[in-house]
Amino acid sequence: MLDLSQVVVRPVQHAEESRFQKLMGSHHYLGALPKIGNTIWYIATWHDEWVALISFSAAALKCGALDCWLGWEYRHQYDRRHLVANNSRFLILPHYHYKNLA
Repeated sequence: MLDLSQVVVRPVQHAEESRFQKLMGSHHYLGALPKIGNTIWYIATWHDEWVALISFSAAALKCGALDCWLGWEYRHQYDRRHLVANNSRFLILPHYHYKNLA
C-alpha cells in the first residue's frame, strides 16, 4: 500500500530530463512533449521511486472554449495569457495505480 503522506512532488532536475522524456514517450498515450516556451516538468516520488510525471506549459494563444470561459475582452487576452497554465501531460507510471494518487 502506498502511503500518500510520503509522496513528494518536485521539479525535474536538468540531469533527469532525458529519463522524464523517455518515460513519458513510452507510457503516455500522446507521447513525450518537448520543452517549448514556458514549460515546467514535475515528478512525484515515493521513497525516491518515480510514481508520476506531470508537465505544465504556457496556455494556447487561441482556444475558443477557454477564451469564452475566462470572459476576457479581446484587448486583454494577450496581456493576460501568461496568467494561465496548461496541464500538457499527466502520467501515473505503471505499477503505481493507487487510489487517490492522482
